[in-house]
Amino acid sequence: MKIILAGIEYVGTTTISRMLNDWKLNVMGEPFYMGLIHDHSKLPHTSGHPDDTTLEEQEQILNLSPKLKEMYHRYGMYYHLHHYVQEDDLTVGFHIEEAVYARRYYGYGLDGEQFDRNNVFVSIENRIKQITADPIITVHMVASAEVIEGRMSDLKDHAEHTNSPLIAADIENVMAEYEYFINKSDIGPVVKVDTSADSPDETLLKIVNSIEPHLTKVDLDRIANHGKS
Repeated sequence: MKIILAGIEYVGTTTISRMLNDWKLNVMGEPFYMGLIHDHSKLPHTSGHPDDTTLEEQEQILNLSPKLKEMYHRYGMYYHLHHYVQEDDLTVGFHIEEAVYARRYYGYGLDGEQFDRNNVFVSIENRIKQITADPIITVHMVASAEVIEGRMSDLKDHAEHTNSPLIAADIENVMAEYEYFINKSDIGPVVKVDTSADSPDETLLKIVNSIEPHLTKVDLDRIANHGKS
């Protein structure tokens, strides 16, 4: 089971990633590979494991030039590709999120540049397809602009959103950019889930039901075997 959770900040991707990891443990008897959730694709929250960057470290990352930010993230993405060798992977945002934020807020990956994120995006996906024949399920999480703005107001001081560049005036454009890159993807099926009105538990149930048709034989065998234990 290989999943990318993608959607604008405040839509709930991080919360659902943790719940999805717990769900997999319950139904298969094992979490995603090594119990890891790869939620490192949004500057300046780009550390590995553990997933916390201090405010001082965030400032250091933000002070990098666009050239160094580009290198830092491109190298990090190519490093994370090796996880697709495993049977499982759970990643938040990844090349989708990185492309959106790079071009809008951090001054790199722009049209016509050497590492234009339109082209890097395709390169990342081509490499994934070389590594695994498994479908990569993209769960596109969405919500209304009004809901995102309300959550932003409520959660803007939360540790997971420190130094976020997102502003209310950008919400609809950023959502459109996520849509653009998700439509560009061809590494597997896309399911869309609206979190505007649902609780996290309701959202998780919708996601689980949506991904069920795309589970691999290995996934189904593990679910069946765990149910017998």
